[in-house]
Amino acid sequence: MNRILQIQLVRIRNFLYSQRFRRFLVFLFFLFVSASFWVLQTLNETLEMNVSLPVKLANVPGTAVLTQTPQEKVKVKLSDKGTVLVQYLYRKKLLPLVVDFAQYDKGAVSDRVVIPHSDVARLLQPQLIESSRIQEVNPDTIEYYYNRGLPTRLPVKVAGRVKTAAQNYLEGLHCYPDTVELYAPSGVIDTMKYAYTTEVVWEGLTETVTDEVGLMPIKGVKYMTSKVEVKAQVDYYVEKTVEVPIVGMNFPADKVLRTFPSKAKVTFRVGAAYSDRRWEDDFVLMVTYEDLQENAGNKYHLKLKKQPKGISHVRISPADVDYLIEHVASKNEE
Repeated sequence: MNRILQIQLVRIRNFLYSQRFRRFLVFLFFLFVSASFWVLQTLNETLEMNVSLPVKLANVPGTAVLTQTPQEKVKVKLSDKGTVLVQYLYRKKLLPLVVDFAQYDKGAVSDRVVIPHSDVARLLQPQLIESSRIQEVNPDTIEYYYNRGLPTRLPVKVAGRVKTAAQNYLEGLHCYPDTVELYAPSGVIDTMKYAYTTEVVWEGLTETVTDEVGLMPIKGVKYMTSKVEVKAQVDYYVEKTVEVPIVGMNFPADKVLRTFPSKAKVTFRVGAAYSDRRWEDDFVLMVTYEDLQENAGNKYHLKLKKQPKGISHVRISPADVDYLIEHVASKNEE
């Protein structure tokens, strides 16, 4: 083992003293010198660098409520020699831009503060080294929307699509809370009738679904509630059949209607939650004297004159009935 180690050490020593190793060291030296010259030459050229600066809004009065998330940062593209730009990374740290709200507030005339590109550059320039130039500011304009006074309350409305499976139906779509408070500039609030949720897409529902949904973001609007609970109340259909009498209307005093049969069965589909109620009185099968005067033949096709809301797939059996207009003797004739 010792002999092998001695052989390896001899090989390493011979390599370090060899001509090949000396040439390798010379190569590394010239590579380092070339790289150094390249870096120095590059740093002496005019370069561009992007910096990100925090933005702070100062002197906001207590009567003003910001209705939009304030701009937190701006990105600025600077140009200068590389040797100068390096200083912004290590030596000259740039401070946050402080925007004086009072300087741009126009009171009742406007409900937003706008800081143009030129003012952003003016606020930044004192921090820069004299030779540095601002090439670009993103965003080029900073806006703050605000509201003075009391909040507005609007009803919440669900945006999107809510559909059930074929054998089910949507009994109700509810939001909790059903109204929300918000702050917004007058020019924006005047165009709003509802506070809409973000888009909901629920399809093929077979049971009740409840979920938290955010409110639709609108530029310049600040909601006091960020989310609402949306409940899609789903029920299933059942089929019901009731017997409804056939009644005559507008017949002369000496005439009376006889139909065969005197009652018809009305079959319909309704939500299971309402299946136990009494439905007979909610339907009217009415035959008017005028209808029969225009009718050809001795059969009449029944039509519902009245039916309740919330039902579907209504069928009448029999659909056609035989009828007879019977003459009734008056007292004078007797």
